[in-house]
Amino acid sequence: MTWFHWSKRFVFVLVIAGTLLFAVQRLKGHAAIDAVVFAALWSTVSAGIFTGVGYARYRRDPACMLPRSRRG
Repeated sequence: MTWFHWSKRFVFVLVIAGTLLFAVQRLKGHAAIDAVVFAALWSTVSAGIFTGVGYARYRRDPACMLPRSRRG
């Protein structure tokens, strides 16, 4: 898999997690800037872990990440 695939996974999780974390912080009554900082920090950490674990699994057994048609 190319670097584009891993970047796309990272950005997708970053956006989803960031949006959810921001919304939760705002619902809890935090200021907007505090919610943005919190969401940016923890969504980056979450996306990094998610992408890193996926990459490690891919390196260990690439067949588990490929579509059925390409497994051979």
